[in-house]
Amino acid sequence: MLQWDETEYVGILEVIPEVVEDEGGGPFYVFRVQENGLELELTIFPFEEDVRFRLFRENQNHVLFEYQIMGCKFARHNSAPNQEGYLSFISKTGIEVTLSVKPDIEILISE
Repeated sequence: MLQWDETEYVGILEVIPEVVEDEGGGPFYVFRVQENGLELELTIFPFEEDVRFRLFRENQNHVLFEYQIMGCKFARHNSAPNQEGYLSFISKTGIEVTLSVKPDIEILISE
């Protein structure tokens, strides 16, 4: 199971997640952040250890960007005072996705 702290995510993303009950693997959490005409949908599947990132233009259903980490080894965050917070997810294969939403939505993928 992915170890994560929902309250830290709420503090960095500044939104409350929608909690969706899944019959197969437990609840999953959907965070929706709107910033400067873009909407980020971050979905955390803690029991499956998966994380999905989707980016849309605000008020449109067409996906501009979609990426998913299957088997997320761990997630970390930085919410230090006077700094922009970020979330970072590391896969079991070593791929890291770093996400920030202030001042703009930014998703960085590195190996």
